[in-house]
Amino acid sequence: MTDPAPDPRAPGAPPGAGAARADPVGRWTRALVDSACTPLSRAEVRARLAGHWAALTALVDAPAFRPDAATALGEWLVRANFTGPDSLRRTVGLLGPALAGADPVRVAQVLGAVAAGYANALRAKVFTEQDEVHGALLLTLERTRRELHDSEARFRQVFTNSGVGIAIFDLAGEVVEANPALVRMLGHAGGDAAELFAPAELAALRAAWTAADGADTRVEQQFAGALDDPLWTTVALSVVRDAEDRPKYHVAVVEDVTEQRVLRDYLRHQALHDVLTGLPNRQSFLPDLERALGRPGSITLCYLDVDSVAIVNDGIGYEAGDEMLRVVARRLTAAVAGEDATVARIGGDEFVVLIEDSPTTPTISALAEAIDRELSEPVYLSGRGVGITAGMGFVRTSARDGDAMSLLRQAHSTLRRAESGGKGQWGIYDAGQDARDRGRLAQIAAMPGALENGEIAIDYRPVRRPGGDLVAVAARLRWDEPEFGVVGHEECLDFADALGLSGHLGEWLLDEACAFAAAEDVPVVVRLSADQSRDPDLAAAVGTALRSSGLAAPGLWLRLDSRCLEDGPDAAEDNLATLADMGVRRLLHGFDCGLRELSAVRRHDLHGVELAPPPDDPLAGEALRLLVPLLRATGALVVGDVPGADLAVQW
Repeated sequence: MTDPAPDPRAPGAPPGAGAARADPVGRWTRALVDSACTPLSRAEVRARLAGHWAALTALVDAPAFRPDAATALGEWLVRANFTGPDSLRRTVGLLGPALAGADPVRVAQVLGAVAAGYANALRAKVFTEQDEVHGALLLTLERTRRELHDSEARFRQVFTNSGVGIAIFDLAGEVVEANPALVRMLGHAGGDAAELFAPAELAALRAAWTAADGADTRVEQQFAGALDDPLWTTVALSVVRDAEDRPKYHVAVVEDVTEQRVLRDYLRHQALHDVLTGLPNRQSFLPDLERALGRPGSITLCYLDVDSVAIVNDGIGYEAGDEMLRVVARRLTAAVAGEDATVARIGGDEFVVLIEDSPTTPTISALAEAIDRELSEPVYLSGRGVGITAGMGFVRTSARDGDAMSLLRQAHSTLRRAESGGKGQWGIYDAGQDARDRGRLAQIAAMPGALENGEIAIDYRPVRRPGGDLVAVAARLRWDEPEFGVVGHEECLDFADALGLSGHLGEWLLDEACAFAAAEDVPVVVRLSADQSRDPDLAAAVGTALRSSGLAAPGLWLRLDSRCLEDGPDAAEDNLATLADMGVRRLLHGFDCGLRELSAVRRHDLHGVELAPPPDDPLAGEALRLLVPLLRATGALVVGDVPGADLAVQW
């Protein structure tokens, strides 16, 4: 049966992507061309398929079913060599949906006729090919002999000119032949192939073959290279079998990976060491500390924080700061050179020194003195002699199988406790103090959750004149902490300052206090922390609280911390001036009657001051008695439990 002529009405190349998806002949062409190899060009395939498509579409609409057109399609697929595993499946899978609009029975008949024509043509082709195969066997045998010769020639060419080393061994593991690349790799210019490998190297290769039990395997093996330099290689081991599938030879393909090995070791070193100083980093130090804890004897751990790094960075430059840290690393290493010690850098300006104690290890005070003496000599950075000091926290323990992270934390907490006494201080771990500090820090850490969950409440205490008249109410924070008990207002403020939570807490306190004062029509006194008092956003938070509550500005009495006049005078002075413009009553609490504080009372026309409790000293009492009238003369109210005070808060 002849192929149908191309139908000129068949859809041609689509003008756009959308049309391409709608073109069944184009999709059919792509599917068939991808499924098998054919001598026809893509254009020829498309032309033939267009004709078959026209015949099939006419067949599904014909009154009577005649399978010739469908059978012709199946036969043509075989003649055109579309006999791949997916050729028929793709044709049927594409034609079925494409003809879906016709009668399903007729579509099934068409697809069945296509498959029948394909099967008959394929069977006839197989019979023909079998006859041809018989005649080609003799030619194939001759060709095989020639190809075997060519294959051996190619193998010899690859074996001789390959860039990787190749060695062939007999079943006893003795070298039969080695290629020139392997001879060069192992540094043997000529000589017997049997002398390439040292006995230990041969033994390692034989052991690898034994472990592989006839399977191909890869091992990493070190050989002695030229000049006895270590040569790291990856060796692919395989077995060559004879015609009866019995092992006949072993083959080792040797690739030199020394450069990759050196690079890998370098990267591993970089991952475990500080790039700037070359010292072990935190990831490397912790396993060392764990191993030291597992050995008998005591150890000493020093956690050290270098002072003034930020000052050097900002004042002289980061290059100078980096050089300063390198000097510290060298000097710390020198300070403990006589000990079994490890020095590591585990933070920006933080170092640790681990000493596995011996009978001659100095006391902690002597160690601290030795380290301080080693560091104290000035280092010249950009022509400037810069002194180096450091805070240190020491832990000495003989606990076995301890927790490395816990020990590191103990040393760090000791350092922070020492630094609270000033720069360049050192301390020894105190378990009792550490337990108390941990409890307090845990309590501080839990404060954000307590504020979020509504566990912090506000009490309102009366503020009265000495005669008993109510003048205002004081808003007081109270946190009923289940584990640690009641936390008062001052502690809540201190906790918030320590956490950086003072802004959030202050906004909430101002909103609640102003709403209460507006509802009760009574002035409210709000005491602020030092951080809140110098917060640049204080005036904005106050304005928001006043607007949302409807409270008049004079109804809010803000008690700012007098310490802010020393620690952050500019921000505090700005807040006092801005709050005055808003009409808010301003007071200073913790008032020690210093000159800066006294000046602020007059300059800012403060509404009042709350005096700090005076020392139990006659002279201090006399000074306070003389200062109270002076303060009152400025028009400021004096608040506190002191003689001559105008107001007192009932706690």
